[in-house]
Amino acid sequence: MAEVRRLRSGEPREVAGYRLIGVLGDGGQGSVYLGEDTERGQVAVKVLHARLVSDRRAVRRFLAEAQTAEKVAGHGTARVIEAGVLDDRPYLISEFVDGPSLQQYVVQNGPMNGAALMTLATATARSLAAIHEAQIVHRDFKPNNVLMGPDGPRVIDFGVARTPESATTATSSVVGTPGYMAPEQISGESVTPASDMFAWASTMAYAATGTSLFGGDSIPAVMHRILNASPDLSGIEEPLRSVLTSCLAKVPAHRPGAAEVLRALTRRTEETRPVVRRVRRRRRRMALAGLALVVMFGGAIGLTMRGGGVTAAGDEGASSEADGPRVTAFGDFDNKISKIALGSLSNVSMVAAANETTQRIDLWNPDGGQIINSVPMGAKDIGSLAFAKIGSKQAIVWSAADGAIRVWQPGQGNAVQTIRACKGKGRAAMSVVPAQKGASAYVSCADGRMQAWDLASGKQASLWRLGQSVHDVAWAGAGTNVFAVMSKGLLQRIDPWDSGTVKARAVVESGAPASGVEAADGLVAVRVEGVGVKIYDQSGERQRCTVKIPSKAASPTTPTDDFALSKGALVTGVDGLTVWNPRTCERVRDLPSTSGPFTALAIGQFNGRKSVVVAKPDEEMAIWDLAGW
Repeated sequence: MAEVRRLRSGEPREVAGYRLIGVLGDGGQGSVYLGEDTERGQVAVKVLHARLVSDRRAVRRFLAEAQTAEKVAGHGTARVIEAGVLDDRPYLISEFVDGPSLQQYVVQNGPMNGAALMTLATATARSLAAIHEAQIVHRDFKPNNVLMGPDGPRVIDFGVARTPESATTATSSVVGTPGYMAPEQISGESVTPASDMFAWASTMAYAATGTSLFGGDSIPAVMHRILNASPDLSGIEEPLRSVLTSCLAKVPAHRPGAAEVLRALTRRTEETRPVVRRVRRRRRRMALAGLALVVMFGGAIGLTMRGGGVTAAGDEGASSEADGPRVTAFGDFDNKISKIALGSLSNVSMVAAANETTQRIDLWNPDGGQIINSVPMGAKDIGSLAFAKIGSKQAIVWSAADGAIRVWQPGQGNAVQTIRACKGKGRAAMSVVPAQKGASAYVSCADGRMQAWDLASGKQASLWRLGQSVHDVAWAGAGTNVFAVMSKGLLQRIDPWDSGTVKARAVVESGAPASGVEAADGLVAVRVEGVGVKIYDQSGERQRCTVKIPSKAASPTTPTDDFALSKGALVTGVDGLTVWNPRTCERVRDLPSTSGPFTALAIGQFNGRKSVVVAKPDEEMAIWDLAGW
């Protein structure tokens, strides 16, 4: 939890409708407050110091910070919500990251090592790569400007950031923090992205050792060491030590860029993995353009494949979209994943996976190839898994065979809320529906009940009796309709906001069961065993077309995980992955992969691009980039 100081006399109590409940920190430019709103949740509110209101340069710099932060939002940085002026004092409202700074974290917990340190290094290098790609130089990267959020590190404070051009010309004063400044900053020379990489390396060395790389005594002594001394990195393990050594070169031109560092970290992580298990166990591997994806074994992995080649996750090499679909592979070989979902936490793309082997819900950062957090499932046989937003907090919600739905908010710790929706009367099928004040879960039970549950309060909001058990439920993606496929092969449309209106339509041919439903972009897709996937319009009353695919041997009471629907794409995963045009049912293309059914499949956004994530027995998970299809 972030430390919060009580408000003092004379400090603001409200900004832009947010009640200020404490102070997160004070700096030379302004104070950062913790703001709160009952509907919008908690935010960080930075307000310029009153004494600087008449300083035009300070005001311009403050306003420039908002513009800079907006340019890089969503890349491991805090999202900007609003900027304005209150009583002549400019303010900046951004996403609240509930976690200590890296400085505080190391003081409280000691130096970092192993996977935690590599995750920190990879995530922050990725953030700097995005910052530099936006033509921004941070100029004050240090442990206090990295927040250890519940879903990963976040780079903050762009108060002194500049474009490379303006940073080059602004040499009349030295900007930065002693101990984390590059030699050229101390000398008053041009400040470039290479300066950030020197500061990044100094910060990672602090995280690994718990001490400042260039000492903590007098400022002149620290600056002298930065300019002249070779730092001691002997206590830092490879592959990070070699990367830091390169970034700490005295000459800016000799330092690698952030994207190059990212490639080196992910590549060397793969190269250092033990290969003993590769000899003992034969694995099927996903292939791309005739080449196998060969992965070193051990822990979690993160790789990206383009066209016929394989590169480390995060590799920004010069591949074009024409080279072929991009694939990010991650995860362990030995786990069975039964449900999977794409989403984001604090604007960082994540994957939630129901791990039947460990009986846990794992939260993955695929780019880093790491499990960020994990909690027990609470029950076997997960029926549905989804990301949801409850107020301002992100959550993961799942249903199970015990008839309960469970809610986990990773930003609030590892507590899991259990809602006994079906009260032990069989499996719960679930769809999460966003709402203005927070998400609701629409849950169907084996006895034919359909319920709406407020996820914020955990209370039941509505109840309908459908007359027969429901196999699967899907929200239309817009509007108020919820669709359910029934045990007797009916597709029912429910409008929970219109007195629970229920309309039914038969979708079965020759008595085959309907085992799954997906809805998006004004379309409804129903999986009919022995037929394929039937596509209907959003009313559920007019069939557009049918995609014929082989049947999957699944329990008739288990929602089918061999198809997924999103705007402009239907993906099936029975005999490999195939993308279809959902409005015409025409095949768009086959995604190269090994044959055989998938244990889990879902469509969503990954790093701002439409993607499909899949899991298979005895293989890693993989995310296929569908952007442009």
